[in-house]
Amino acid sequence: MALLGVRNLTMHHVTKMGDVHAGDDVTFAIEHGEAIGLVGESGCGKTSIALTLLRLLPDNAKFLGGQVLFEGVDPTRLPAGEMRRIRWRGISMIFQAAMNSLNPVYRVGDQIIEAMQTHMNVSYAQARRRVAELFDLVGLAPELMDRYPLSTPAG
Repeated sequence: MALLGVRNLTMHHVTKMGDVHAGDDVTFAIEHGEAIGLVGESGCGKTSIALTLLRLLPDNAKFLGGQVLFEGVDPTRLPAGEMRRIRWRGISMIFQAAMNSLNPVYRVGDQIIEAMQTHMNVSYAQARRRVAELFDLVGLAPELMDRYPLSTPAG
């Protein structure tokens, strides 16, 4: 069974000019250990598809149908509380533009630590160690977690 299976996903945005078809009949699967990329021109529905999977659609959006299975469970049909629990540990979204994701007045590490403490039972010190490990894992110097999102290295 795929980690994430999406079959015939259809979602639209409702506007005064009529429905905008952000995703029609979208189908893909992601196996354990696999990564995929959604590629397309600006405005073609990549973010709308991801937000549908996370159940974070804006008020004017409608999930019209299809099947989504994450580890055998359909997140589009879960109660809100259960969806919040899997949203952090199971399904997450990292936005392409850091200015859309990170607050420029708080250090990067502190923002990640806050999210970890919101969703996990960890102390500040435990979360800070984990953030350092994650930075190292993706090839970032752990000391960068003490920088602000728009900071550049001195030199």
